[in-house]
Amino acid sequence: MKWNKILTSYVVVGLLELMAPYLGNELRFVTKPLLMILLAAYVYTAGMQSVPRNGLLFTLFFAWLGDVFLLLPGNGALYFQLGLGSFLVMQFAYIRQFIQLGALRRSYFLIPVLLYVIGFLGFLYPNLPVALVPPVIVYAVALGSMLYFAFQISYLSLRLGAFLFVVSDSLLAFGKFYFEYPWNSLAVMSTYILAQLLLTLALCKLQAQR
Repeated sequence: MKWNKILTSYVVVGLLELMAPYLGNELRFVTKPLLMILLAAYVYTAGMQSVPRNGLLFTLFFAWLGDVFLLLPGNGALYFQLGLGSFLVMQFAYIRQFIQLGALRRSYFLIPVLLYVIGFLGFLYPNLPVALVPPVIVYAVALGSMLYFAFQISYLSLRLGAFLFVVSDSLLAFGKFYFEYPWNSLAVMSTYILAQLLLTLALCKLQAQR
C-alpha cells in the first residue's frame, strides 16, 4: 500500500481526535472535520483515473458532511437526521463502487447480514423515537448492503474496513438509543477512523489495478 505524509497526518489527526475528550472537546471541531479532508487529499494525489477518483471523493464528501452534522452541538433530532442522511448517501456511494469492482453476485453471506440487521433493529426498536424509526431502518438496510457487497470482493482490507464500519455504527446506535457507556466515543471513533482508512486505501488500490 502506498503510504505518504498525507496518510501519516491522517493517523496523527485521528489519534488527536481520540484524545480530544482528555485534551478538551473543543479540539474535535478541528480534528474531526480534518479526517475526511485528509483522505480526500490522498485520493486526489493517488493517481487514480478520474471517474473512480471522483466517485471516491464524492463518497468522502458525504462522510465529511455526516461527521460535521454529528459534531454540531445540540441534542435535537435534526442534526442526527442530517448526519444520518449524509452517511446514507455515502453508503450508497460505497455500494456503487463495490459493484463497479464486480460485487454483484449471489452469496450465502446475505443470510448473516440480514439476521444481524433485523436482530439489531429489533433490539433498538423499543428505544427509538417514532420520528427516527423510518430513517434508522433505511440506514440499517443500506449499512448491511454495504457490508454484503464488500464481502463479495476478495480483498481483506476492504472487507475489514466494511466490517469495522458496521461495528462503529452499531456502537454509535447502541450508545445513543440504549445505553451510553463511558468509552462510547473512543470505541465509535477508533473503529470509524480505521474503517474509512482501510476502505479508502483498498478502493484506491483496486481501482488502480483495473
